Amino acid sequence: MGLLKNIQGLQLEQPGIWIITETLDKLLKMKSFSKEDLGVLAAFSYENRKKEWLVSRILAEQMTGEKNIRIIYNEHNKPFLKGSAFHISLSHSHQLLTIIIDKNETGIDIERVKPKVILIKDKFMSGSELKEAGTDNLSEKLTLYWCVKESLYKYYGKKELTFKENLLVEPFAYSETGKIFARIHHPAMNKKFELYYESIKVDDQKYMLAYIVNEV
Repeated sequence: MGLLKNIQGLQLEQPGIWIITETLDKLLKMKSFSKEDLGVLAAFSYENRKKEWLVSRILAEQMTGEKNIRIIYNEHNKPFLKGSAFHISLSHSHQLLTIIIDKNETGIDIERVKPKVILIKDKFMSGSELKEAGTDNLSEKLTLYWCVKESLYKYYGKKELTFKENLLVEPFAYSETGKIFARIHHPAMNKKFELYYESIKVDDQKYMLAYIVNEV
């Protein structure tokens, strides 16, 4: 199906979202891939993983306009655009894949809303956050908390943070779309961020998307 949703015409600092329904052959024809890239692709065992890998690179090329763009990963598994001045963050959930490209460090996450998130809420939510979440639209709100924290975790880029203690979401009034404020609170970094979020529905399945807009 290709590009499902883009905000303000695939401009930088806004996410591109792709619903993956194409075959591998079709995706391989949508961009020129090097022998090195094809070697990396061949190493993946699962077809879905191959499709995600291809779509992320197709979308990155479309959003930056940079040909032969390469996404590489550092020792913390944080993605970078090789030879580019831009920063990238990406996320996938089931058939959806989203990336954001920005001149500054950024973070993005997308997750399908599932009731089972309620069962693990104590593992990633602080006591004050659990109280603030209440009981209405609980699966949606908890998924949003997760997406916000995951976006901050990706921004930080090192595996030193706990969602419950170091990634803190400020109180907010939940709606289908909006802005939210959250903080990375850690000895190595104490920063506050503004994030945009929205609920997306695909084939009767609801997803939550969140991404960093600004440091405040």
